[in-house]
Amino acid sequence: MGIWFGRNANNRSYKYSDKLAKRIERKGGRTSTGASVLLDMMACKIEPGQLRGEEAEQAARSLTEVAPKLRRGDREVVLAIARDAEEASDVGSWTLYA
Repeated sequence: MGIWFGRNANNRSYKYSDKLAKRIERKGGRTSTGASVLLDMMACKIEPGQLRGEEAEQAARSLTEVAPKLRRGDREVVLAIARDAEEASDVGSWTLYA
């Protein structure tokens, strides 16, 4: 996916993922357990880890619902993350690395 979900505050991708998580939350994207866990990982409130299939599916659904409320660039990134989450839900789990 190319977004850093780690605790390297000097990394531009880390800063973007943190800001994006906050934008998603402000637009009402924290609507499920899966979305909450993903947003917390993106904002480095918790360490990156694994979402189970159901959580990945929930995250995908929540992100897809909030995407139209975001600006174009952010919307495209959120939809890409949602597609990854949806594919992961089909496999059974989604591991996010830092």
